[in-house]
Amino acid sequence: MDFEDEEFIKREQSDDLLFEAYDEPVKTKAIKLAKQALEINPDNIDAENFITKFESNTIKKLQKYGETLNKEKANLEKQDFFNEENIGIFWGLIETRPFMRTKHSYMLTLMELGRYTEAIKQGEELLKLCESDNLGIRYLMMGLYTVLEKFDKAEEIYNKYSYDSAFMLFPLSIMYYKKGDYRKCKKILKEIQESNEYLLNYVTGRKKFTKAKEDEIELNGTYSWGSEAEAYLVVKDNKYLLGTVPTFIEFVEREI
Repeated sequence: MDFEDEEFIKREQSDDLLFEAYDEPVKTKAIKLAKQALEINPDNIDAENFITKFESNTIKKLQKYGETLNKEKANLEKQDFFNEENIGIFWGLIETRPFMRTKHSYMLTLMELGRYTEAIKQGEELLKLCESDNLGIRYLMMGLYTVLEKFDKAEEIYNKYSYDSAFMLFPLSIMYYKKGDYRKCKKILKEIQESNEYLLNYVTGRKKFTKAKEDEIELNGTYSWGSEAEAYLVVKDNKYLLGTVPTFIEFVEREI
């Protein structure tokens, strides 16, 4: 067996352990599996990120994601991935996906810390690297542009992707509300109702999830269009944005 074969086997073993970690419901056991995966293959960026995800100190979490991001960027630069041919199609290159996932996690952590301007910069770079936006960065950008009242930028994102998902429509409705365009806001609220019958009822408190239901959605991590899980995740992702429009819920209650 030559060196390349040995390296391939190590990468396979490392990935197998990480997949076990993803499926392990007990956090301590999951982290242990990810650490074992990293010991076998120190270049397993996804294993590194999996461990970082459980860091309770958000500032330390950001620092760790940042270190991983810089390390992986330098690695990709050495291999000339950041060339003109690849910019715009990064997700189509398997080798760049761990970097993209790390950058996404770094962006989300910046949002947790309220560092929205920096988060926008990361999002804009992600959309430049992958124009098809396989990671759903456009939804985050809608909220970020809206919270900073960059309304033209938010509309630009919406018009570019023209994707009537509840994840897109909900921040759009808040954008029009913040902008003072209540007619368009009402129109979008109607579209939201057609897209997901649960969402606005959940926003107004007319419908509430049990803790068990929320835990089930979090554990499952998937959703289908128009589902209760989608409604829960949309509101969760936009809680910070809702906090900037104290009277928006009253408006929704009157209009639906």
